[in-house]
Amino acid sequence: MSIPSTLATAYLLLAALHTQAPAADPPAKAAPPADTAPWENISDEFFKKIGVDDLPTTYLRRCVGMAVAPTGEIFVLASNGHGVCVSKDHGATWAVVPGNNVTGRCETGFGFSIAHPYDGRLAFFCIDGTGGITLDGGATWRPFGKLLRMLEYADVDWNARNPQTLFGLLHEPFFTVLSTDGGAGWQQIYQDTEHPKDSKAALGKYYGVLDAGTLLRAQRNPAGISMSTDAGKTWTEVAKYQVLGRRPVHYGKKVFWTTTEGVVVSENGKDWTLTGQGPVNAMFGPYFGNSEQEFMVVSEKAFFITRDGGKTWKDVTPSFIPPDAFRKGISPIGAFNYFGWDAKNNIIYASSLGTSVYRLKLQP
Repeated sequence: MSIPSTLATAYLLLAALHTQAPAADPPAKAAPPADTAPWENISDEFFKKIGVDDLPTTYLRRCVGMAVAPTGEIFVLASNGHGVCVSKDHGATWAVVPGNNVTGRCETGFGFSIAHPYDGRLAFFCIDGTGGITLDGGATWRPFGKLLRMLEYADVDWNARNPQTLFGLLHEPFFTVLSTDGGAGWQQIYQDTEHPKDSKAALGKYYGVLDAGTLLRAQRNPAGISMSTDAGKTWTEVAKYQVLGRRPVHYGKKVFWTTTEGVVVSENGKDWTLTGQGPVNAMFGPYFGNSEQEFMVVSEKAFFITRDGGKTWKDVTPSFIPPDAFRKGISPIGAFNYFGWDAKNNIIYASSLGTSVYRLKLQP
């Protein structure tokens, strides 16, 4: 994949921010080595059937976005006009969702958002396409209105049954955008101050939505979380955590965000607390299960699961990168890697941009 120089430079600059020695993780729980873990490829037959298994452009092959619902459905995006595809039996069979009209690819592992407790609402945020949202468990989809190359990632006001407020970042140029009409239209709210080629500044800010009247922003340098109650015109710093996740994750009225110290949570956007100690430097997640008490996060070292709201954790298996990935390793800014968790059936999933989908059945 040929990444434009601005983005490639940003990746290298931000990767350098992670060269400090992280705090030690808890001892491993006898998980097998990553290269011998019994991960199963569950998508090749389907991707061959729909003709996306061996496209000339590697990052447009196979899976180009993934979200796993707590009820077990696996939603993936496929190129060549297929859009949203779904498996309802843990990857045994797959189908293209009829008439979904969702296009594009997820450039990061934060290219989706799910409303928790899960009631069938989720969204995909894509570049070079539309992305889209479903309010009925994936049966029907509404594409977003398009602006430039569209979204690196975004967050959604899941407090509303039919969300109207979305806040996120465009991809090349890296402009901050806000929608107040459900994603039909987007406003470049810092058009006069953001430079389209300043990828370092743009990629160092991560965005969230607490509710329709409260936006959230996390930044890397200096580290901190801020909130805005005037549609992003002014910001007030409320916490000093070094956030790693590109967007927060919603559970009811609370939002959870991964940081270098562990997972932090807030209900009002102003007061943030750690759910517990660690796991340190986990970026991806939380991926919630059947309640607010059980969720998974992923670091460059391992998958971690808690069943007591983040007080204690178990590292269930080492990190996994699909063998057909065009970029190896876990990206320091969340690019290209996709993960998911089916807590009901104790299954975790992994994929990355242009690869197959892989499944790992965890031991009880």
